[in-house]
This record gives sequence, structure tokens and C-alpha cells, in this order.
Amino acid sequence: MRKKINIPALVLIIVLPSILKVSAQVSAQISIPFEIYDNAGGHRTLFFGFDQTATDSIDIILGESDLPPFPPTGSFEARWILPENNFNGSLSSLNDFRFAFGFPFSGTIEHRLKYQGAGGATILYFSWDFPPEVTGLLQDLVTGNIVNVPISGMGVYELTNFSVFNQMKLMIYYNNIVSIIEDEDIKVKTHKLEQNYPNPFNPSTTIKYSVPENGFVNLSVYNLLGERVAELVNETLEVGEYRTDFDAADLSSGIYIAKISAGSFSQTIKMSLMK
Repeated sequence: MRKKINIPALVLIIVLPSILKVSAQVSAQISIPFEIYDNAGGHRTLFFGFDQTATDSIDIILGESDLPPFPPTGSFEARWILPENNFNGSLSSLNDFRFAFGFPFSGTIEHRLKYQGAGGATILYFSWDFPPEVTGLLQDLVTGNIVNVPISGMGVYELTNFSVFNQMKLMIYYNNIVSIIEDEDIKVKTHKLEQNYPNPFNPSTTIKYSVPENGFVNLSVYNLLGERVAELVNETLEVGEYRTDFDAADLSSGIYIAKISAGSFSQTIKMSLMK
């Protein structure tokens, strides 16, 4: 599905008939995706951030909802544990938004993750794509030294002993982050095809691209033999930033090439499918 982005990736989504325009997911002022997936097909995109109306409990207006108990072992699951009673309460959610008094905002916020892999999974992946004002630290809850991974920009961390360390602490550091809706006609100045994330992926991934002028755009995926295996976009688009999901459930593991063409512009990226 093609999605048009009206503001940076630190926001959430409003669903439209054939396009997902990002201007705010529900009403959170800052919302950042954090993906967890395994090598057996399990996948979940969680969101964290803050809002001037948020609390430490369930904020329905911000898209938070208390989830039922974890499914039985063998079923993939990932969620936030909300901070009630110093993270010892019963509330869990796919979104975890905290209170901020205003913008620009600087500070540290702690989040807790709980997860389990699908049956047959041997690797769990944590994937992120943070704006420059945001960095983090992913730590185990035992000593904080067994897993102690600094996070910034775009990246993926692989965890093999996820049955032992089934919860993580995610410290998020904000440095003068602001929530400003920009005019996309001003912001988008060049064509650009960004690296997909997560990468490696299984079985789906997201591809972002920018269109600086109205015109016809084609975005397709090819195997290493040059055969087209998917056509993701083939239509006239307006100026803006977009993202498209690529589902490779029917393809075999390997390297694939995503290519965007718009007028005289073309660009490719390599994507790694690992099943």
C-alpha cells in the first residue's frame, strides 16, 4: 500500500481511502515507530513518543489501548509495558506516549518492551529509524550490560537468546525536538529513494521516497536476474514524501533491487530478504 507523508517520520497516520497521509497518528504530537520481528514471520510495529495531554496510563484519545494477556508460547507477540507502578502493573499497549510540557523538548524517557518469538524463530530483530533529535539505549533488565546497544539514525539489532531476555529497557533521549507541520511543497526539493527498513526483512519492509514535482512515478522490485517481481507504484503523484510497504511472503530469500523512475530520474537500492 502506498502512503503519503506530510510531515517527518516522528508522527502517526490518518487512514484515507487509498493513501495513508501522515499528519498525526491519532493525535500524538511526537510519535516514532520501533519495529520488532523474527525470522519465522512474526512482525509488530510499535510507536512511542509524547504529547502535552499524555499520561502514564491508557490514553485512548492517543491510540493507546490495554491489550489482553500474552498468547501461548509459539505465537509471536511484542508490546510496551506501561509505566504504572514502576512498570510492575498490568497495562500493556502497542503505543506508549508520555507527557511533555511543550516544545522544543529535551529529556529522557524510559520504555519497557515485552516480546516472544513465533514457533521456530531463532532470531529476534529490533529495527529503528530515528530522527536526528532522538537517540536511545537498548538494555537487558538483568544487569544492563549483557545487552547494551546505543541507538541512533537507522539500524537493526539481532537478539538470539530472546527466550531468556524476554523484556528490554529502551531509554530514549530527546534533544530539542519540535513538532512542526511543514509545507511539503517547500520541504521536498529533490527526488530520493531511501533505504528500506527493516533490512534485512521477513516478510515485509517499508520503502520511503520523495517526489519534488507532480509527475508519473514507477516503483518496482526486481530479482538479481533482472526480472520484475513486484510493481509497487505506477501512477501520477503529487509533490510529497511517500512510503510503500513491500510484502515478500511469496518470494524466496535473497537480494532484491527496488528501482524508482520518475521522468529522467532513476535510483535503486538493494534489499535483503531473510527467511
